[in-house]
Amino acid sequence: MELGGDLVLRELHIANFALIKNLTLPFSGKLNVLTGETGAGKSIIIEALNLVLGGRADTSDIRTGSKSASVEAVFDIGKNKKLKATLFDLGMEADDNLLILRRTINQEVGSRNFINDKPVTLKVMKRVGDELVDIHGQHEHQNLLKTEKHIDYLDNFLGLGEKREVVSSLFNSFLEKKRELEERKKRIKELKEKEELYRFQIQEIDDAQLKTGEDEELEKRQHILENAEKLIQTVKDSFEMLYEREGSVFEILNKIKAHIEPLCDIDQSLEKGKVQLDNALFGVEEISQIFSSYLNKMEFDPDELEIVTKRLDLINRLKMKYVSTINEINEYRNARQKELKELEDVEIKTEEIENEIKEIEEKLSTSSYSLSEERMKRKKELEERVNRELKELGMGSSEFYIDAKRFEKEDGLSFPDGKKYSIKEKGIDQVAFLISTNPGEPCMQLKKVVSGGELSRIMLALKSILASLDEIFCMIFDEADVGIGGAVAEEVGDKMKKISKERQVITLTHLHQIASKGVHHIKVEKKEKDGRTYTYANVLEEEERIEEIARLISGEKLTKTALEHARTILKKT
Repeated sequence: MELGGDLVLRELHIANFALIKNLTLPFSGKLNVLTGETGAGKSIIIEALNLVLGGRADTSDIRTGSKSASVEAVFDIGKNKKLKATLFDLGMEADDNLLILRRTINQEVGSRNFINDKPVTLKVMKRVGDELVDIHGQHEHQNLLKTEKHIDYLDNFLGLGEKREVVSSLFNSFLEKKRELEERKKRIKELKEKEELYRFQIQEIDDAQLKTGEDEELEKRQHILENAEKLIQTVKDSFEMLYEREGSVFEILNKIKAHIEPLCDIDQSLEKGKVQLDNALFGVEEISQIFSSYLNKMEFDPDELEIVTKRLDLINRLKMKYVSTINEINEYRNARQKELKELEDVEIKTEEIENEIKEIEEKLSTSSYSLSEERMKRKKELEERVNRELKELGMGSSEFYIDAKRFEKEDGLSFPDGKKYSIKEKGIDQVAFLISTNPGEPCMQLKKVVSGGELSRIMLALKSILASLDEIFCMIFDEADVGIGGAVAEEVGDKMKKISKERQVITLTHLHQIASKGVHHIKVEKKEKDGRTYTYANVLEEEERIEEIARLISGEKLTKTALEHARTILKKT
């Protein structure tokens, strides 16, 4: 099997889905064509693929008599970095570059989803599916119908990537600086609301001139002053008993010494007692000096007590108001001072940011306006190219138009034309692809085009131009040949073949002009067996393909002329 491109559907396996009992289809990496009579089941194959890509599941799709249905699609994702990044974000990876999507529908438990045998949510399945395949026609995978992507296609076609990157970078810088400015203004407001209070608190603490350990020393001094009279009287009485009054301890000890001293000559063992008496006298004298010195410097001073009490009251009030220790009060003071300094710094920085924003606004305004002007002037290039393609595809009466608008906004940025516009990451323009398929009818959004055939041909025209810009490498066209034939059908086939040089294309067709362009031809048939209807599909060999092309030319009755014509057509392709 021939493979091409960076991402291809290698194989599709369908079991017990609608009329299909068991079917495995291989695909080429280029142009694949599916042919068969109306009602044979070609659309069933596409519906099955749509299911495995995350489409709606319905138990009515389970083949009658079966409890469950399953669809498995095997993709070779090659070097597709975007898809690999998506898988990485989802915590998955492709072994040997193979990605296997599997979906089961059960009558009892509903549907289950698997990627490389790992259970996933339907949301994840659809996200991956959207990056794998674009289905055009009857189904919902019309990637170009998403209006928000139209500006990307236009810019890519016009080669405006670098200019838009500049706008995007400036816009994100603008938003970042605006957020930073708002945060700083919010912080300034918070600090401003507290500035007066903080300044008062700092001044109050500074005025107190608090020193570490001061409160403990003052409490001790207060206790002494409060008991000064008692201390003086008690020490005085003690001093007199020890040393001054008649019959003091010092006097009595001297009398005892005078009695004992002569006896030491008689009995020398009393000498130890005499030494102890000398020591006692020395101790009493020393204590008396201490008491005397204490009394000389100690006096009751009501004024000092008042000063100490007031100082302690101040310290205790500050403790109750702020925190529990002098160290913590000083730390609190320093923290408030730091916040006031922060206010000064933030105000200076805010002014700097405002100036930066003005500079960015000027650059953003100039660059985005320049980008917009180029879009407005050059969008005609893509319009003319698409209209030319549509004409070749049998839609000469259709008109493709690119609607590009700027939306004014009162609080938007100012631009060189003197107006204010709303701006986003991609600039100031809103771009939408419009089409009128009938003369005299107004142009409408692509999604409002009703005909599946018209829609597929419009998509085919766009894809033939934008193929190299799209990152989805597997495209499926369903009903692209509705309402066409002859030379137009030949052109449609050529367009599909052209696209298939860059990505995988799968198309369902009833026309030999398209079918003959394929490099991989699958015929879908419906048969009856044992009273049941089955859908089969086979990859056609050379002779089988000639017969199928001839059938498409002449109908069910094959003629020699049709067969010769089929051989001629296939030789040319």
